[in-house]
Amino acid sequence: MCRWMAYAGDEIYLENLLYLQKNSLISQSLKATKSNFVTNGDGFGVAWYGDRKSPGLFKDVLPAWNDENLKMLSRHIKSNLFFSHVRAATGTSISRMNCHPYAYENWSFMHNGHIGDWHIHRREIESLISKEFYAYRYGTTDSEALFLLALTLGLMDDPIKGMSLALQKVQKILESHRSVDPLRLTAALSDGKSIWAFRYSTDNASPSLFYGTPHTHESRLKDGAVSTIASEPFDDDLGHWIEVQESNYIKWSQGRITVHQFDI
Repeated sequence: MCRWMAYAGDEIYLENLLYLQKNSLISQSLKATKSNFVTNGDGFGVAWYGDRKSPGLFKDVLPAWNDENLKMLSRHIKSNLFFSHVRAATGTSISRMNCHPYAYENWSFMHNGHIGDWHIHRREIESLISKEFYAYRYGTTDSEALFLLALTLGLMDDPIKGMSLALQKVQKILESHRSVDPLRLTAALSDGKSIWAFRYSTDNASPSLFYGTPHTHESRLKDGAVSTIASEPFDDDLGHWIEVQESNYIKWSQGRITVHQFDI
């Protein structure tokens, strides 16, 4: 599986999140502590929001810990909303197009997990994507297909409903073929202003997901504010990290997190 983090809050440099944490995302790319895949070296990607409507994107197939361009750029890119992802491929090729995050207009999306028996169900699932959004099918991953399917089903108007309907359709396909390989995901979605993050699986074994308040090395958060959603805590102080439970989603907006049941 992969590891990812989403940040929203005061404007900071990306290096604060990628490099200057005890268990930073770069550290997790080498040695994840809450994943069956210890090493996540099959590429990486970052997205950030600035003055333009659409997010900036930088991706590559090098391991994140070994990319000097990423290290240099992270010292100079400053934003109040970041997505970042390190990849452990699960059956699809290692290519830049298969690296997360994915973006459409002002929306960005990243995912950890898999659609069971993807190689068997890929054609049927892709057929559900509208022509409008299939034009943006650049890679071969189940993650990108899920994002485009959710867009097809109205994600931009109602993110929760769009994701729920997409997962319903995928789950129905798996059930109709009696697949024993499960559907698992933790995923994050943003329109550049808010963040939604989901934890769901068909076997009650979805990847880990937390939210909390790491030290950003630049600013102090207001009491009760939350800045980061991540696959793993960035430090050992579990007092300011909360685990998201199965079949729940969270919404970040203006420094506050709300937790909701995610019904499929």
